[in-house]
Amino acid sequence: MKKVFVSIFILFSMFGCKERIPSEIELYGNTFINLRSGKFDVPADWVRYSLMDSACSIMMPPNMKETPLDGINVINKKRGTNFAFRDTTNSQKHYYSRVAIDYFKVNQGTFAKPDEYVLNSDMYLALDKMVDEEIQDRNLILNGPFMDCSTTNQIFDKNNKLIRTHFLDTYYRRKSVTGDSPVSVHIYIMQNDDKMVKIMVAYHDKDSLIFKDLFQSVKTFEWN
Repeated sequence: MKKVFVSIFILFSMFGCKERIPSEIELYGNTFINLRSGKFDVPADWVRYSLMDSACSIMMPPNMKETPLDGINVINKKRGTNFAFRDTTNSQKHYYSRVAIDYFKVNQGTFAKPDEYVLNSDMYLALDKMVDEEIQDRNLILNGPFMDCSTTNQIFDKNNKLIRTHFLDTYYRRKSVTGDSPVSVHIYIMQNDDKMVKIMVAYHDKDSLIFKDLFQSVKTFEWN
C-alpha cells in the first residue's frame, strides 16, 4: 500500500503540480518598449544632475549613482559621465544597469535645433551605423534595432515660453554577454546647434521592475 501511495505522490508531483510559466510582463515588467508619448510624471525622490559644464541636465532615480569609472577606465568628465546601480535597500545585491552619457561640441550649425524633428532616411542610416559601433556583433541582437523621434517633458523658459526638446530614440534587445537574461537598450540623441548629447540606457530584462521608469529619464533632459 505504501508503495502505491509513493508512486501516486511522485506522479502527482511530476504532473499534478506543474508550475505555471509566468508571462514576460510578470517576469520583466514594462521593458523593451517604444517610449510612451506625453509627459512623464517624475517621482519626488529623483535627483537632477548637471551635465556638460552646466549646458544641460537630467534626472535619475535614487538607485542610480554617478560614477567616475567606465569599467576600469576613469571617465574624462569633459567628454561624458556614467551612472550605475546603487543599493539603497542594504540588500547586498548587485544589479546590472548602466546610463552612459557622451558629450560632443563642434562648430555652430552642425547639429539640429532642439525643437527640430530630424528622423529622415539619412538619419535612419546614421543611427543603424551607430548600433553597429556600439554592439560590434549583430548576432547578439534579439529584437530591433528600431528608431523613433519623441520629445522631452515640456517646460517654460525664463520668458514664460513653452519649450521642448526632440530626441532620437534607437532601441533594441540583445543577448547578455554574461549569459544572464536579455538586455534591453535605448540610445538617445539630443541636439542643440553646436552641441550633442548621446545617452545609452541598459539593464537586464529580468530586473526591469527594479529599474522601473529608468528609460523614461530622457524625458527629464533639459538644455540650459
